[in-house]
Amino acid sequence: MSGTGNKHESIPIEKPFIPKYLQNSPLDIYNRTAENPILLPSRWNFADRWKCVSVEGNQLGIGYIGTGMAAAIRSDHPIPKEAGIFYYEVDVIDSGPMNLIGIGIGRKASYINRQTGWEQSTIGYHGDDGLVFLEIGIGGNPYGPLYCSGDTIGCCLNYYDRTVSYTKNGINLGIASTRIFDGEMYPMVGMRNRFACLEVNFGARPFMYNIEYHAKTIFDRVKVHSRDKTVFEEVSFAMSELGISKKT
Repeated sequence: MSGTGNKHESIPIEKPFIPKYLQNSPLDIYNRTAENPILLPSRWNFADRWKCVSVEGNQLGIGYIGTGMAAAIRSDHPIPKEAGIFYYEVDVIDSGPMNLIGIGIGRKASYINRQTGWEQSTIGYHGDDGLVFLEIGIGGNPYGPLYCSGDTIGCCLNYYDRTVSYTKNGINLGIASTRIFDGEMYPMVGMRNRFACLEVNFGARPFMYNIEYHAKTIFDRVKVHSRDKTVFEEVSFAMSELGISKKT
């Protein structure tokens, strides 16, 4: 019979979004044929926020509606180790009167009623003092310039060399920490200021920082060690460099 089609014909699997800097990376190559592709952070998680954080409909914009107590939010998915590196940027639409904002990463178990970097298993670069806090609320480490309304702050997690670094308005500020936490980590932002308003970019639009060049140098370095291997052997090698086995 014509026009009926095969009811048993398989439905193509929709592949997850891959930002430009990760295209043709080991993660991207793996996801092309994987039955269960690995997902990247793509928006804020409305269900994983403190009550003082408001979330816009697109789940990219957030605001602070509290009275001075710290409040944080995490992304919808953890940063997969298979990515090797991960980068996101936060546009500071309004930093509020005191710039009390912390941008970084954290584990799922960390409390979200504390500023990012103050709580266990979190690291945060703070706008009011330019310090980086690593699991401590007092005595952060001097790191970079202050930031406020109109600035764009980027956060980069490099699983290959186990570092966290930041950018400001497209300028690389260097390594902030040579220590990252075991287990799954999420992009995480904290606020304490009335009127604070932020918007995240996980790669759906161009970044201010040239993360494509940055990522290429890292992946090229891995390829040097996997020279003369097939593309699939390269993927397995890249993942073995991260201490993981290629999933099936």
